[in-house]
Amino acid sequence: MNPIALVLGSRVIHWSAVIITMGVLCCLSLTVALYRQRSENLRAVLVLFPLASVLSLFLARLIHWYFNTEIYGSFAAAFTDFDLGSFSIPGVILGVWLAAWIVYRLGLCPNSGMLLDCAAPGLALLIAFVRLSALFNNTCRSRILIENPVFQMLPFAISNTDAAGNRVWRLATFFLAFLAMLGVTLFLLRFYVKRSKRKMLPPCPRSGNVWRMFLLYYGAVEIVVDSLRNDSPLMHFHLLSSLNQYSSFVSLAQVFAACTALYVLVFYSVRSIKANGFSYWHALSWLGFVLSLVGIGYLGEYKVQRTAQYLKCYSIQILSCVLLVVVIRLLYESCKRRQKYEW
Repeated sequence: MNPIALVLGSRVIHWSAVIITMGVLCCLSLTVALYRQRSENLRAVLVLFPLASVLSLFLARLIHWYFNTEIYGSFAAAFTDFDLGSFSIPGVILGVWLAAWIVYRLGLCPNSGMLLDCAAPGLALLIAFVRLSALFNNTCRSRILIENPVFQMLPFAISNTDAAGNRVWRLATFFLAFLAMLGVTLFLLRFYVKRSKRKMLPPCPRSGNVWRMFLLYYGAVEIVVDSLRNDSPLMHFHLLSSLNQYSSFVSLAQVFAACTALYVLVFYSVRSIKANGFSYWHALSWLGFVLSLVGIGYLGEYKVQRTAQYLKCYSIQILSCVLLVVVIRLLYESCKRRQKYEW
């Protein structure tokens, strides 16, 4: 199921592709609008966009191909036949990250952090559109059945027909993710506006903080979304197949989210310690981070796969994600010069 929107000669364009294209255009427009507030010269954005598009497409398909080689007839098919397979959102994020660094190295912007700050809200909006595009296919649904007629509608559930021909209602994971990423977009826009008024304690830079908040909040959303999905992209190694006994039930997006959260934690921990000196709070922050991972990975993900106690396990997982965000966000706040606190 992927209804056709347009037929141009021999080329068929599906509605999901139209929605994603709209997301790309919104991402570009928002990035240009935000960057124009910082610089009248738009060369950096105009170079970033095509470069990020190429790198993101390559990395997103490369990652998806590696963990799903059985879908593609060959390595070349992953980059020539886009009707096959899918793509990995972590690859898109890495592509934008790398492209911003290249633009900075070309001398087109003062630093990559400023460029990434401008791109972060637009990228969050693009991811929201990517999730919404699943309305026109069968991806990003949940295994959880919604039996209460009150909730058998969007944004809670969507219907589909099972193998026996019965109509069932499943949790609309894609639509909940769409709404969550819209919320992240609005938060990042507000954070971007407030950022210019915030002075940081050295050596914490004033640029790059919106991007790091994007990584943190996107990761928290993705951890829950990928756990809810019944088609979550799992980590099946081919060159290191011995690792599959440990990783074959783990979501690639969840591992990526945990790694980026660790990066943000280390970044603000180091700078907070240099700016304020080491205190018990820094040790508590790391303890809180570890506890959040235990809640996310063991009490949430592992237990829900073994017990199917959805309400209990996902409540713990969501609360653990909130703890993860709060701990790292407070570390960021400790790097600011004292002023009225706004979340």
